[in-house]
Amino acid sequence: MKRTAILLLFVVAAFAAVAQTSDCQTLLSAPRTELNLPKGAKGYTVERVNLFSSPQTISVIKYSPKRLTSSIVLPEKLTPLSKVAAGASADFGVNAGYWDVSISLPSTFLKIDGKRIAVTADFEKERVDGVVCLDGKRVVIDYCKAGEESPYDSKFDNILASGPVLIDEGKSVDHEAYTKSLKQAAHGKDIGAHYTYIRRHPRTAIGTDKRGNVYLVVVDGRSKGNAAGVTIAELTKICEWLGLTDAINLDGGSSSTMWGKEDGVINYPCRNKKFDHAGERKVSSCYLVKSRK
Repeated sequence: MKRTAILLLFVVAAFAAVAQTSDCQTLLSAPRTELNLPKGAKGYTVERVNLFSSPQTISVIKYSPKRLTSSIVLPEKLTPLSKVAAGASADFGVNAGYWDVSISLPSTFLKIDGKRIAVTADFEKERVDGVVCLDGKRVVIDYCKAGEESPYDSKFDNILASGPVLIDEGKSVDHEAYTKSLKQAAHGKDIGAHYTYIRRHPRTAIGTDKRGNVYLVVVDGRSKGNAAGVTIAELTKICEWLGLTDAINLDGGSSSTMWGKEDGVINYPCRNKKFDHAGERKVSSCYLVKSRK
């Protein structure tokens, strides 16, 4: 009996490994719609590709921070990414950090141009475990527990805290194990909000590869037959397949948006519950990129 159980576990593990390899190949070989981006950046969208046994629509931009400059922008009030980016003369960008819907202000540690804007709220500490730091021609992503930003605060003028961290120094975080523990704690029930890792939702992530290139990733969701969305564990897999050595989850859900100066809204934001480009949500902060002068 014991031998049979071990064999069954081996078969299940082998099947899962084959499925993941197949999904990786599917994503990397899927037909792409190339984006119109400036020199130093390349990007594409794949639509309705079958990953994780579900339809997925994913947009990816890769750029060199040595050729393009990155910034975190906080508008005076909640504003769609497209409007903030166009007003800042950006070439492209994505939505950035979490925010408190009750007061419409950032809810995680945020520092812009040397000025500390916000600290991480207590209700965010479950999911916030990392920082995105901008340093001239580098983007640094690292583990950092909420409230422990001092070492980064002393080195960087621009910092955004977010989470969860997906990949750290080439090692993927085991969010699948955490998901299982959450399900067990909830007695198998789905306990809700997207940062609990269990449900599939639209997601936005930022990461870097071993050469220092930066990747912006938006996975659409909440559109039956077009885009199922992903769990945090599945987002981690996508970042693995793209070759990222460090990556972190940003705000998601209906906030997930990617915009380009030439293409407009690139992905399919779900605020209007339609699979089109008109469903943007107003957001609290934006991650913008523009060509160096």
